[in-house]
Amino acid sequence: MRETQFDFDTVNDRWHTDSVKWAGARRKFGRPVFPMWVADMDFPAAPNILHALEQRLAEPVLGYPDHDEMVHEAAAEWWHQRHSWTVTTEEVILVQGVVPALNAAVRAFSQPGDGIIVMPPVYPPFFAAVTGQGRRLISVPLRMDAGLRYEMDFASLAAQVAQAKMLLLCSPHNPVGRVWTTQELQQLVSLCRPHGVRIVSDEIHADLSFPEQAHTPMGKLDPSAIVLASASKSFNVAGLGGAVAWLRGVEAKAQLVEELRRSGILGTHTFAKTALRAAWQEGGPWLRALQSYLGENAQFLASYLQQYLPEVGFRKPDFGYLAWLDLRAWRLSDEEIEARILAAGLGLNWGPSFGEGGSGFVRLNFGTPRKFLAHGLDLLRRAAAQA
Repeated sequence: MRETQFDFDTVNDRWHTDSVKWAGARRKFGRPVFPMWVADMDFPAAPNILHALEQRLAEPVLGYPDHDEMVHEAAAEWWHQRHSWTVTTEEVILVQGVVPALNAAVRAFSQPGDGIIVMPPVYPPFFAAVTGQGRRLISVPLRMDAGLRYEMDFASLAAQVAQAKMLLLCSPHNPVGRVWTTQELQQLVSLCRPHGVRIVSDEIHADLSFPEQAHTPMGKLDPSAIVLASASKSFNVAGLGGAVAWLRGVEAKAQLVEELRRSGILGTHTFAKTALRAAWQEGGPWLRALQSYLGENAQFLASYLQQYLPEVGFRKPDFGYLAWLDLRAWRLSDEEIEARILAAGLGLNWGPSFGEGGSGFVRLNFGTPRKFLAHGLDLLRRAAAQA
């Protein structure tokens, strides 16, 4: 049951808040649209986070922040309590963001020309982290069954892993909605470890995993893995930045820290630290209420599609607020799908941007008040009726 002291139904006007999702939508799509694309929820941040920021602003001097051990302690305690993963504060590294840290990890532990495995369809910055730095992309696409459930292709991974230096893992997986099981992750480690392939695991959506499928941190299974996480997606404070990295081993940690420092992304600013600490120390009740609301939204979405758009394929995700919709039954090219949806006034993420396996799909963000979700689905229904 959702905790009633938190309100997720009130509509907030974001058009004039310097929001890339809303104000930036016209620039991205070339026309006015109702935006349901970038992974940014339309809910206010948790009250305890806003209160912590207000308290910090009450101190008028905003000079350079010091190393904040309390953020490290909050992160370690949160992951221990929520994900049953015991880490020490010494293993926590504070960084500016998950994507910058992902790129830094690639630079720190591979050389130009090295092979790096990516499993598409996947969050687009994974590709840039490889090819943008002169590494060789090894694409091992996920396998999808008739029920739109995705799995890792372990046979293909086994055939490719000897050519790789690293593997970039999205866990939970954006956009296909999987929370990988402990058994799947153990099998992945068993393939990578004999070849010395270091796993870098982006776990930014981990806190949004639904109770039916608990998230397993890769660091619990592989002590050589680099785990990247933040409160930005789960607590909707992406505009503040800030993230953490975990890496065991004194020499390996020093190697990563040196690259983070060289790249200018080691540490983060005062307000990011304030938000991270508040989220992980006192944000549990708000997050539970959010998960309940998102679960209701996912059910609303499933029911709407079943009633009005039965040809659109959808598997309720194991976490969060991102829906991976299969529009292949429309029998249109990706360009035609995009044109039709834009003509209806809706802005989504187009499947091909997620790499191989994305053709014929779109990603829809349902982290929004139910009224907005219904409106966006009505626009998708309008697009379908254009045939």
